[in-house]
Amino acid sequence: MPYEAINKRCYEKKRTVLEYALTALQIAEVMIFIKYKEYIADKQVLDIGCGAGRTTLPLAKLSKHYIGMDFSLDMIALCKEKFANTTFLHHDVRNMETFEDDTFDFVLFSYNGLDSMGNNNRLKTLKEIHRILKKDGVFVFSSHNRNYRLENSFPRMSFAPCPYVQAKLFAKYFSSVINFLKNKRREQFNETYAIINDKAHSYALLTYYINKNNQLLQNKDIGLETVEMYDIFGNTLHPGDSDNHSAWIYYVTKKT
Repeated sequence: MPYEAINKRCYEKKRTVLEYALTALQIAEVMIFIKYKEYIADKQVLDIGCGAGRTTLPLAKLSKHYIGMDFSLDMIALCKEKFANTTFLHHDVRNMETFEDDTFDFVLFSYNGLDSMGNNNRLKTLKEIHRILKKDGVFVFSSHNRNYRLENSFPRMSFAPCPYVQAKLFAKYFSSVINFLKNKRREQFNETYAIINDKAHSYALLTYYINKNNQLLQNKDIGLETVEMYDIFGNTLHPGDSDNHSAWIYYVTKKT
């Protein structure tokens, strides 16, 4: 099974949907929403990879017209249930012919959603986002950092004094080992990026990792000017800064 299909299957599990429904905004996201409010307030906003609606409330309240989009039917179904009178689409981000050129003032692809696909589809997606973004519109996304010191790890058993909790920890460890053995052989490594079976969702995913300098080049090639970068703690990053402390990096770009 292609690893993109493996990732999609994981994101469509009810357990994953419920987990994302309880996930809060990240520090960097809050800072970006405040700083770039003028591109959101009373504007056209597209929230790609909206998941279970983690970012819907602040963006939908501020914007003139909000659209949430995800490739998981269960995620979209939950969003429609939680947010009445809000537009959500089950759609393939690689081909967004539904939208005309220069439609959106602000596009968000949050929580490393871009990293669930391979390099070719990633580039197709970035080109589509560039196409539907207005001139000088803002595109914000996060991506796993290949320089992160803990990017690659192995399943580890955790222990707890409560027998019930310990049984759950053992089940999770067993599941992690099974997934790790299945997915490890599908990893890819080259000079520009890597596809890594990290610990997310008990090693059920294969995730795209790239360092910030290569991502800056990728943005430039697509026609996106990188305005700012943030680490997971909300600190501003520059190209020469050490970033091995940050599991992923937030990029704020503008269409050139």
